[in-house]
Amino acid sequence: MKRLFQDAKPGFWLSAAAAVIALVGAAAYVIIYMATAAETVDRVFSWLTFGLALGGAVITLAGETLRLPFTPILGGACFSVALANHLVETAYPLADVLTGVPFFGGNPTLAIAFSVVFGAAAVLNVIAAFMAHRN
Repeated sequence: MKRLFQDAKPGFWLSAAAAVIALVGAAAYVIIYMATAAETVDRVFSWLTFGLALGGAVITLAGETLRLPFTPILGGACFSVALANHLVETAYPLADVLTGVPFFGGNPTLAIAFSVVFGAAAVLNVIAAFMAHRN
């Protein structure tokens, strides 16, 4: 474990932070949406978003542990597609809020909160991809 952090540079720490944010965010995403579902799950929830956020976190953490130089790009792709998919689903409850007509459904507060979480993970990982991770 000491060897893992021994020669870490800022890129490593940003990448690890992005992975932890995505991992915690994905866990909260599935728990909160399943807990708030009455009969069917909320419109904003997507298994694709959950899987890509979780997969990106695992890829990033494994890549940093194994010292693979290309994993920030793979993790960033997963985080970015998860964010994009979530933003598409977020448009439906926001349309209801902006028009004042409850047509599509969905929880706009949760949708925006998870957009911020997945966006933070994606931005941190993209920044980390352009930085040095090890000596």
